[in-house]
Amino acid sequence: MSKTKSKIKKLEEIRVEIISVRPYGFYMHDFESKDNLTKDGVEFGLVMKIGHNIEKQLVTIDIENDCYYKAQNSKKKENIFGIKSSTLFRVIDFDKLLNEKGEFSPPEDFIRKLLNICIGGIRGMISIKLMNTQMNDITFPLVDLSKFEN
Repeated sequence: MSKTKSKIKKLEEIRVEIISVRPYGFYMHDFESKDNLTKDGVEFGLVMKIGHNIEKQLVTIDIENDCYYKAQNSKKKENIFGIKSSTLFRVIDFDKLLNEKGEFSPPEDFIRKLLNICIGGIRGMISIKLMNTQMNDITFPLVDLSKFEN
C-alpha cells in the first residue's frame, strides 16, 4: 500500500476590521397587491460595488437591494421596498491585496468573504425594517456569490 502525499495550499491570512456599517435609503411603497402578498411572488435585485483606498488601507462595499412583487396572475412587477448599505473595512494586511505593480488586485475568495459579511448585514437590516409590517415574513435569501462575475 503506497501513501500519497497531497499538497494543500494554505490560504494566506488577511486581517480586516469593520470600521463602519451604514444603512441608508430604506423605502417601502404601498403597493397594489398587498392583500395577495405571498413569498412566491417576491424577487430581489442586488447591486454590489467595491471601492478601495490604497493610502488609507480601506475597502468599501456598497450594496443596493430592491424587492419586487409579481402577483400570480399578473404581468406587472411592483417595487415594494429597498435598502442601501455601505460597509467600510480597514485591511490590516493591505499589502496582500496588491499585485507586483502595486495595484489593487485582491484574491477572489477575500472579496467573497467581505461580500458575505455585507450581505449578512443587509439581511438583518431588512428583517428589522420589515418586522412590524405585513411583509415581516419576507427574508432576503442567501446568495451564491460564485454565480457573480468580477
